[in-house]
Amino acid sequence: MRINQCIIMISFLLCNGCALLKPTIPLDTISLPATYSTPTMAESTVVEEAWWLTFNHPELDELIHQALAHNPSLEQVWARLTQADATAKRLGAARLPSINLTGGLTRTEAINTSVDNNQWSGGAAVPSYELDLWGRVNAVQAAAQLDAEGARLAVETAAMSLSTEVATRWHSLIARRMELAILREQLEANRTSLELIELRFRKSLSTGLAVLQQRQTVEATAALIPLAERAERAAELELAALLGKTEPIAIKSTALCDLPPLPPLGIPATLLEQRPDVQRARTALDAASWRVAAARADRLPAIRLSGRIESTESSAEELFDNWLSTLVGSVSAPLFDAGGRRAATERAQAALREAVATYRATVIQAINEVEQALNLEQTQATYTAALAVRLEAAQQAYDEAVSRYRNGAIEYTTVLFQLNTLQQLERLEISAQADQINYRINLSKALGGHWMKQLEEPGESHEKN
Repeated sequence: MRINQCIIMISFLLCNGCALLKPTIPLDTISLPATYSTPTMAESTVVEEAWWLTFNHPELDELIHQALAHNPSLEQVWARLTQADATAKRLGAARLPSINLTGGLTRTEAINTSVDNNQWSGGAAVPSYELDLWGRVNAVQAAAQLDAEGARLAVETAAMSLSTEVATRWHSLIARRMELAILREQLEANRTSLELIELRFRKSLSTGLAVLQQRQTVEATAALIPLAERAERAAELELAALLGKTEPIAIKSTALCDLPPLPPLGIPATLLEQRPDVQRARTALDAASWRVAAARADRLPAIRLSGRIESTESSAEELFDNWLSTLVGSVSAPLFDAGGRRAATERAQAALREAVATYRATVIQAINEVEQALNLEQTQATYTAALAVRLEAAQQAYDEAVSRYRNGAIEYTTVLFQLNTLQQLERLEISAQADQINYRINLSKALGGHWMKQLEEPGESHEKN
């Protein structure tokens, strides 16, 4: 009766040992809001389409695909994924015994006689195979597999960040070129105004002070052009680097994209599915839990088997006629290791607590990024609309000031003030529009998506050994 009970207990441990040793993960402390602060349809919406397609711009689509194929930083992440996959396969191989083929020839020659002896041998051997009694090997392999999944999610995270970086740099480059074009137009207009004022001065219709003030305006505008050219060059190089190039590429677009409608936000809980960084933090948490199980199992007794089947004969012709098999089993249990295994378990448990905190922080950060992006876009939209009203009013004020100056009703100082205000607002309008587009890009990044799951490593050669 006791023998039957022992057999049942051993079978139970073999099937459920890992479940007994794997700790539970305390995630009940994470609370998610029901909706975002911005009014929207509160439904679980998963973004399947690439976010930049909503801008409906072929050049942007082409640039992002070039970056996904040639960006060196993304290539590094792909390489780390390959390493993680290989590690998972190597550790997973320990779940099955390894078999080595053996063979050899031993020749013995007597020194004082002519008697020689040849000993041929051949067979197969299993060096050492651990019975996974407590699930240690399974836990190590499960953690490695989760590491590989996390490496894939790291690729998706990097791809999402890269796509938004390319879009941001592309829009910034277009904005810099638009600002430079406006500066050159303003410089030309200011020089034309200077010629007219100098003509009025020669006809005694204006003062020398007005001429000097307009010259100062011309020089101030001219001084801004080198700075704008520098910003344009920097934007070109930044975009080229993202595409894996050292020289700027030709950009045909001359105007900013129209802002598409606000994407569906869904509910905060969808971020757990759409954000690859959140999913990666969760896989890291699960992997840490499995490593705790492995550390606990390492403190328990281990059973290992080794065996070999071999044939040994004096001639190659007779080899494999007779076989000799050997099976060896051993049990080892830690007796004294100066607390090494206990320290390894404590370290694994601390790593698990760190992974739990990292996961919570990642979820909180994901929700915060969406809220921040929404806040920035909404306030920027209000600011851009107000700026457009100011620009229209400034244009009307400048036209009225010029008319009164020509009639001798006001001094040129008033015209100059209105001119500077108008030109500053013209440049600010471009920056405001570019910022609003960038905030929409940040919102798309914060919401995540599933389009990255279709990515494949560029130029990957699948060689199976």
